[in-house]
Amino acid sequence: MHHALMKEQKRAAKSKAKGEKSIHQRKWPTIVSTAKAGRAEETSGRKKSAIDHKKQDLTDQLSKLRLPEIIVPKFSLNSADIGDRTIVSISDGSVAYAEQEPLLQKISLSISSRDRIAIQGDNASGKSTLIKAILDDVCVIKSGNWHAPKISDIGYLDQHYGTLSAEKTVLETIAELVPTWSHIEVRRHLNDFLFRKNEEVNALVSTLSGGEKVRLSLAQIAAETPKLLILDEITNNLDLETKEHVAQVLREFPGAMIVISHEADFLEEIGINEVVDVQKFNVG
Repeated sequence: MHHALMKEQKRAAKSKAKGEKSIHQRKWPTIVSTAKAGRAEETSGRKKSAIDHKKQDLTDQLSKLRLPEIIVPKFSLNSADIGDRTIVSISDGSVAYAEQEPLLQKISLSISSRDRIAIQGDNASGKSTLIKAILDDVCVIKSGNWHAPKISDIGYLDQHYGTLSAEKTVLETIAELVPTWSHIEVRRHLNDFLFRKNEEVNALVSTLSGGEKVRLSLAQIAAETPKLLILDEITNNLDLETKEHVAQVLREFPGAMIVISHEADFLEEIGINEVVDVQKFNVG
């Protein structure tokens, strides 16, 4: 019996020692795990913060990006005005200013209702003078045989936007041009040319930017579609987006077009099919 008691005491002591050792060994790893967990949480927090910063940066960059707005103009010409008939014809023509020698002579030019002509030449070579003669400008003396549409059938736009009145609003500009249109029709037309908000249509022409003025001028042309459209250096000082707006409108124009411009890319984009160099009409 004494032997059994001794054996049981040894077993209990051994079990206690084993338990204490297990507890002792378990304490330090537990502390280590807690520290590791803290460091892991800290690292995870830094990563999440970095990801959040990157997401915000991407959001900021995306907010700066926008698809360019597109103008889809609506033109209206009678089918008889869109045929292949000749609408401008000049033979043995000359142009000059009062009491001066002819600037251009022996002018020969024929433009059909589907033609898109670019007029080119050096500065002061007579490009604008030729245009003024076609517009029947009283300051230009012309001779020879000239045939062109009446002024009411010609749309003219230059870089100074001379068809606009600074004292009128955007809305008044179109409403007075087409008095038969309702207010809704005027707003719908202006909407096509990106004048959409009340403050935009009620703005005075004098407060418009160059790009807004050219869009309004094009809206005028679309409101009363001419048989012949004449454009004199209209892309000067325009940004790329506004040039694209101009090109969008001109690509849709159904009539004949005469354009003074040296920008080859722009001329190609609007479908110019012939280039006339006025140098060949220069005197001397």
